[in-house]
Amino acid sequence: MKKLNLKSIYILFILAGFILYGNTLGHEFALDDALVYSDNEFTKKGFAGIWDQLSNDQFMGFYGEKKQLVSGGRYRPLSMVMFNVQYAINGESPFLGHLFNVLCYILNGILLYLVLQKLLQRYKFDLPYLNFPLIVSLLWFFHPIHTEVVANIKGLDEMMAFVFEMLTVLCLLKYLEQRKAIQLVQIALLYFLALLSKENALTWLAVIPFMIYFFTDHTFKKALPAYGTLLGLFLVWFAIRYQVIGGGISSVADNLMNDPFLDSTLSEKYATIVLTLGKYIQLLFYPHPLTYDYYPKHIPIVNWQNIWVILSLLFYVFLIILSIKGFFQKKIIAFGILIYFITLSIASNLIFPIGAFMNERFVYVSSLGFAIISGYFLTFVISKWIKKKKDVPVEIMTVFLLILATYGQAVIARNPVWKNNFTLATHDANVSINGAKSNVMAGGLLTEEAAKQTDPVKKKEMLERAIFHLKRAVNIYPEYIDAHLLMGNALFDYSLDAKQAIPYYLNILNINPSRENAWQNIFIVLEQAKDADYKINTYIKLLDYDANRSKIYLNLGRAFGRDKNDLNNSLLYLERGLQRFPNDFSILTNLGTAYGIQGNYVKAQEVLIKASQLRPNDSNTQVNLGLSYFHNGQLDLAKIAFDKAVELDPKKDRTQFPI
Repeated sequence: MKKLNLKSIYILFILAGFILYGNTLGHEFALDDALVYSDNEFTKKGFAGIWDQLSNDQFMGFYGEKKQLVSGGRYRPLSMVMFNVQYAINGESPFLGHLFNVLCYILNGILLYLVLQKLLQRYKFDLPYLNFPLIVSLLWFFHPIHTEVVANIKGLDEMMAFVFEMLTVLCLLKYLEQRKAIQLVQIALLYFLALLSKENALTWLAVIPFMIYFFTDHTFKKALPAYGTLLGLFLVWFAIRYQVIGGGISSVADNLMNDPFLDSTLSEKYATIVLTLGKYIQLLFYPHPLTYDYYPKHIPIVNWQNIWVILSLLFYVFLIILSIKGFFQKKIIAFGILIYFITLSIASNLIFPIGAFMNERFVYVSSLGFAIISGYFLTFVISKWIKKKKDVPVEIMTVFLLILATYGQAVIARNPVWKNNFTLATHDANVSINGAKSNVMAGGLLTEEAAKQTDPVKKKEMLERAIFHLKRAVNIYPEYIDAHLLMGNALFDYSLDAKQAIPYYLNILNINPSRENAWQNIFIVLEQAKDADYKINTYIKLLDYDANRSKIYLNLGRAFGRDKNDLNNSLLYLERGLQRFPNDFSILTNLGTAYGIQGNYVKAQEVLIKASQLRPNDSNTQVNLGLSYFHNGQLDLAKIAFDKAVELDPKKDRTQFPI
């Protein structure tokens, strides 16, 4: 019976890695890549930004200020430093990021095999060209639930942490055999690098002791120096993390997109958590359909009467009983269950809020437990059911290769969806039909793409699709500000009718009257409104939301004057605006024009003098001031103002002035 040597196994993982994920190398940035790479100012400093990454929260380089967006913050400086290195070498191109992800994933698979080969020595079940550790490693390596981590450049943090976790285990096992002090230093360094890659490495403080217990004959006393080293480095890391970003676990979200349990009762919260835990099991057994959007309300808020909650709870109770029963007998199935529970715990919402119901990347490590149990059943259990022992290798190999082929096809088919934000959002919005996040993203990107279209038919079709997704998002989550904003934009682009768009912007002000992008869009759209009465009535209504915005008074004055030829109301609102904003240049100049039309050149001169003091280099103000001087009989001053206007703008026709 032939066996694969290490060199062949390395080649196997390299080939498999590029077969599975080679089609991501031409991908662009997607989703959280902007947060850590393409729009991160620290990353774009290259080598010069490394200290910034080490000394700040992960979000700092993106937002430009410290933001407490998620409970406990995020401190993953090692993966961020790798992005700096990539940027220094390759600039804004995503190619190196995708290549590095594929290579890192291959390394994950190889190191996992090396660890399992050490741990599973007592499980002898060799197939032609295969063995049990390799079966488990390949089942994990091919699983489609990993596509989010590998295809998304940001997923490097997960894979880097796994690299150092595996190296830590290998070094620790070596220490238990050789007992050299230098190996404790190596364990400390490797585990510290794992923690700096991603915080979930802390779960290995619990995983590693179980590994030693289940798969070695070493006593706790013998392993104590290694355990102490791990715990000591955890405390060092925690102190550094606390110093950089602070500590504490709390809910910081004030909207459903960052706190999916915001509107649920405590009972509903935990029922929904149990439901999501069941969803993870389903995706491990049957990874379809996959989506990046497990946000509200793709996962619904449920209660304890929900049949799927009950089934999920029963299944997890069964797993707990199985793990307890198998623990004392050191059964590998019990270990698979424990590593699944332990590594998923930190992202389960049971310990602290994570800002989402679930995500596929959260079971990147946990899926190892599933692979161990699946591999065990495939080899040691199913083989007992096969009557003819000579058929065991062929039948198990057939089933195993069929599983890998099915997984591989799913991975290769899923990867193109991650090509960029547009393909990801427009695809997954049709998977997460009740997901507000993907529908908003799809609607916004379709609107952006429509703006680039020169073909009116294609532009219309894209805008109709955008409106479809945005309507869906608004219905899913009526208080979703981004949904209302993008809906207003899409409707205006589609209809060029302010009456279609403005209600959605007003919905935003009803939720948050200080939302600046809503105000900006309202002003832009209203100024293009064809119905003067609608424009005026809307501006008057806006005063109820915020009477301290100078632009409302300015635009009301203009609308009454230009659109309705109503000089009295024009002056009324411009004067009200001037009372609140005595140094507003636009109000002063427009009021000067209105006074001039009224024939009140004394008042016109008064406000235009003030305007010219605010902006002495504005040529148009000098012209209007000169006209006011002229009509007030101050010809010398008028000439000075006209001369200055020409000096500031030589293109002005001096002959058009009265003197």
